[in-house]
Amino acid sequence: MNTETAPSKARFAKPAYLPLFLACLFMVIGTVVLVVMGREESRLRGMVLGELDLKPLLYASKPIEPADIEDKIVVLHFWGFWCVPCLKEYPEIARIQKEYLTSQDVMFLSIATSDNSSDTEDQLVFRTKKFLDQAKIDDMPIYWDPAEFTRTQVSRMFKSGGFVNPTTIVLDRQGKVFNVWRGPVEVSSLKSSIEKARKQKT
Repeated sequence: MNTETAPSKARFAKPAYLPLFLACLFMVIGTVVLVVMGREESRLRGMVLGELDLKPLLYASKPIEPADIEDKIVVLHFWGFWCVPCLKEYPEIARIQKEYLTSQDVMFLSIATSDNSSDTEDQLVFRTKKFLDQAKIDDMPIYWDPAEFTRTQVSRMFKSGGFVNPTTIVLDRQGKVFNVWRGPVEVSSLKSSIEKARKQKT
């Protein structure tokens, strides 16, 4: 008679505490990431971004020149049609951009990015416009960073994590970082930051 017994099911069962442990682990990792990013963003305040290399993509007529942003509050918003968090927040970002469209001292630079560095300008235009048409957003000037010069500068400013989409930066009148967000930004926080930068003494 075969005295071997079948392997116990209990031996292969997942411990009951495993899901709870994994959930706690993800929470801890998420908290650490947020803390690190928060410290990083605080560290960047006051840094000079440098020159921009932005060309018109949609509803914009000419490249950005140093004189265009001189003595202005500048909002740089990097986003992409392929980025889910970007698509969720962009309609609200466009609404804020529209509020400042005729402002003399605030310049909003919406910068479309691609998920593929080999995309041509025409491909980026087509795919970006397709999203904008679906979202019923038009006439908002949008630029692109053909050589990724501006995006590389932003990435080098961060010590942890590098560049992510979306990223939003408010520059003061001296071209220094006044506030920065990696990831989606609450539009109320963005508008508050813009207004504080406007009131800041030079």
